[in-house]
Amino acid sequence: MRLLLQSLLILFSFALVFVWQDSPLSGYTLQIIGFLIAVYIISSLAKSRKGKQISLGGPLGVFILNTIILLFVFATGGLSSSFFFLLYFVVLALVFIFEPYAVIPFVMGIVLIFLPSAIKDDVVANFIKLGSIVLISPLAFFFGREYQKSGQDEEAFEKIEEDVKDVLKSEKGKLEEEDVKKLEDVIEEAEEAEKPQ
Repeated sequence: MRLLLQSLLILFSFALVFVWQDSPLSGYTLQIIGFLIAVYIISSLAKSRKGKQISLGGPLGVFILNTIILLFVFATGGLSSSFFFLLYFVVLALVFIFEPYAVIPFVMGIVLIFLPSAIKDDVVANFIKLGSIVLISPLAFFFGREYQKSGQDEEAFEKIEEDVKDVLKSEKGKLEEEDVKKLEDVIEEAEEAEKPQ
């Protein structure tokens, strides 16, 4: 269900940009980009603690950031834009915020939104640009999957640490001194591993 919602959010961003480009309001693209940047910064600061650091803002932040980048690329020439490379970073960043499988609707959206302009002008160069995004997506998927696995390992590690603390607290009087020392060593090593290096 979560993947479906994330996919719909990504595809809605593409649909919004596609409709915007064909609307009479497309002359105000730079103004809407400025407005979306302000909304993104405000929502990011509101979600962060005490405004000291900017977070990516979760699904809303990804939606706004994706829309901003797409509008910016279209405003500066579409496939021939010198800012097209920003979409490579979006592909790679997307899998760290959303599910790794969310890269599939993103790549489909990129291909569909740029396909009409890809078959015009320099077709070979345009398909190379689109193909490079398609080729980056499996790498992004792999990175996202590995990132999720590392997060699950950390959660399991923290759960074990909590269990050891609970056992030590509740059973300390029943355990031998050697066992208590071993459990305290486990807790100490776990706390050392959690410290940034």
